[in-house]
Amino acid sequence: MRKHLALGLWLLGFAVVAQNDSLIEFKVGRSFKRLNRPFLELYTEQGGASRNWSSQQMYQFFYGDFVDDAMKAKLMDRAQNGLQLASLQNWDIRLCYEGHQKSRLVPFPKQSLYLFSRSATVLNMSSDLTGLILYGNRSSRGIPQDIGDFNYQSWFYSGIGHQYTFLIDTIPLSVGLGLVAVHTHDDHQIGSAQMLTAIDGSSIDFNGDYQFGQSGATATYGITGWGFALNLETAERYKEHEISLGVRDLGLAYLPDWLSIERDSSFSFSGVDAGRLFTLEQESFEQLIDSLGNGLVGGSRPGAWTVLPANAYLDYTYHLKEQSLYFSFQYRYLPKYIPRFALGYGYSWESFRIRSGFAYGGFNAFSWDLGMVWEVNNTWHLRGGLTNLFGLSLPTWSGGTVGDLGIRYIF
Repeated sequence: MRKHLALGLWLLGFAVVAQNDSLIEFKVGRSFKRLNRPFLELYTEQGGASRNWSSQQMYQFFYGDFVDDAMKAKLMDRAQNGLQLASLQNWDIRLCYEGHQKSRLVPFPKQSLYLFSRSATVLNMSSDLTGLILYGNRSSRGIPQDIGDFNYQSWFYSGIGHQYTFLIDTIPLSVGLGLVAVHTHDDHQIGSAQMLTAIDGSSIDFNGDYQFGQSGATATYGITGWGFALNLETAERYKEHEISLGVRDLGLAYLPDWLSIERDSSFSFSGVDAGRLFTLEQESFEQLIDSLGNGLVGGSRPGAWTVLPANAYLDYTYHLKEQSLYFSFQYRYLPKYIPRFALGYGYSWESFRIRSGFAYGGFNAFSWDLGMVWEVNNTWHLRGGLTNLFGLSLPTWSGGTVGDLGIRYIF
């Protein structure tokens, strides 16, 4: 059962849209004829995070061979106020095929083509529901369990886009428009709800409201919908002050085969062996879900428009020659995502830049960022970073991290 949950809650969406948490951007390559030279760039980010469980606990639960009672007690202790898990992944390939000579356009390519793949999985659930997953329902028989405030959302989509930069007065504006193919999308929610297992295990009673939505994919890379994604970005520097802001993946997708179920009701389920029901064994649990899906809830496939998980950011840097101070903000349009704020310090050498700071929000609580750029030579540039060094340096305390890596070849 635990491994099936791991598959459903972790591997299915191991990842998302490009993020700016710990990132410092490449400097644009320069030459005598062009301030912005054509380039080919590969970028990826991936990882997982939690505001409740630590890195070590997530690893042991999802990949360990056995979770004993002592480990379950520690997991429950960290989930007294509920549990949130998130996993992210992103891939981008960008070809800048046209450079330019205008110095104010330097922060962005003049024109480029890009391919992208986005995935995101977010799970939020109550402490009682976490206990049911860890211990089954034997210990809670006869005691109402609060399983409300539940949300599971996953995305997997890819696409191709074109980016163009122009000036509005003296301010550069980069506009990217992408065609999106949605492969899978799930959105399941439970509002206010309780579940009660009979003392003798003969039935399970449910009372509450829930929403179930699914794109109807039959294969991982099948196409279940189409849409568009807009990227809008700008940047400006005046003396010591530098600011950049933008939004990425701002768009809509239409899912013609969207399965939608919405109910506010009570029902009682019975019909499986009580001993197996107490432990929510895999086969028994699947019988329960199938029965609910086929016999009790029903549904329709009306088709639906849905909003993509956009990512908005703002970054301000105050430069002091080689040193700098920065403030950043980020918000993702995903369930229970807390706006993320960061403050930090940066230092620049001739070909190497680094910045690091402390942040609060996002999928972690407190976190420690790190971002680096290395201009190896006039042809190769590298960048990388982590959104939460605490997730690696203090794995028993902090919950996970997201790493990113970019490689740029300049023509």
